[in-house]
Amino acid sequence: MATDLAKALTFIRHHQDGEIAEKIRNSGLNYNMNYGVSSLLLVNLANKIGRNQELAEQLWKENFREAKLLSFMVADFEQISDEKVEEYLAGCTNNEMVEIAVMNLFSRRSNALQLAKEWIRRSLNFEKMAGYLTIARLTMQQRFGDENDLRDILIPFEKDVCTTDYFVFQAIEKAFQELAFRRKDLKDAIIEKTKYICANNKDEKFELQLQELVQTLEYC
Repeated sequence: MATDLAKALTFIRHHQDGEIAEKIRNSGLNYNMNYGVSSLLLVNLANKIGRNQELAEQLWKENFREAKLLSFMVADFEQISDEKVEEYLAGCTNNEMVEIAVMNLFSRRSNALQLAKEWIRRSLNFEKMAGYLTIARLTMQQRFGDENDLRDILIPFEKDVCTTDYFVFQAIEKAFQELAFRRKDLKDAIIEKTKYICANNKDEKFELQLQELVQTLEYC
């Protein structure tokens, strides 16, 4: 009988799509190799498999797109260690991997908020992106904390919001938009801090970016 890994790899190769694979390459996503299998097909496969940490770790060792993404989808977020989570995060080489990892694994951890607050204080863009997207997901799941947790993330927010990295800024905007919309008790503090940053910004290239963020938050 074929192993779970062999079945997963056979499914991936059977559903490869050269046109999608080319689009992925042309989009600039960094993968050693990709078969062009759609994310929807991978999600359907993951739902059939269920959470399987052993399989997730076997898939992670396969150096191509679909195996990496499927690894995030089937990893057991209750069983996986913090060390393995850090290994997964370090292995994220593009925004698609970060987004899938956050949605399916990182944000589901019981210590997700603690991890997110640590990641946004780091220097690497994909780590910051993962941290802010995790905060957004936790807010959507009604798992974000209180005013103390907000103060913790407003400290790196003040520095990170003036970033030239598109994906980091999008993650920041997503996180604070969700907070302002879903946590009315925190909205005023978020807007006040953003307006403070805007008023004290010394770099004109971020002026429009900050003003638009204030408008977005006020609209929530």
